[in-house]
Amino acid sequence: MQFRIGQIDHIDLYVSNVEASLSWYKEVLGLEEYMSFDRNPVYIGRGGQMLGLYQAPEDVDSARPGLGGFRRIAWRTDREGFIAAQERLRQHKVDFEGPVDREVANSIYFQDPDGHRLEITYYF
Repeated sequence: MQFRIGQIDHIDLYVSNVEASLSWYKEVLGLEEYMSFDRNPVYIGRGGQMLGLYQAPEDVDSARPGLGGFRRIAWRTDREGFIAAQERLRQHKVDFEGPVDREVANSIYFQDPDGHRLEITYYF
């Protein structure tokens, strides 16, 4: 039997406050809570792909944007979803960069309350 990777299951993030981050991701991006282990971590997501929100340990510099070592998390949507996402970010007073034309896709870029870099993109 051959082993093959499927889709990304989850990405784990350190956050400064699990409950506050959970609320932000639900309200701003419309993600759903899937499961938790005594509220640390809490897994949220959409379409079977999840983010694990972990309370940052004391030795993690909470003043450093991103609290972790990845560059960006990107979600894919369609054209209508892309337009709606921009309006939703505006409603929640979330500053974003873009739309940025990447020739094959358009993207917007923004940050969560802990400085994690996020992207919403759609392919033409």
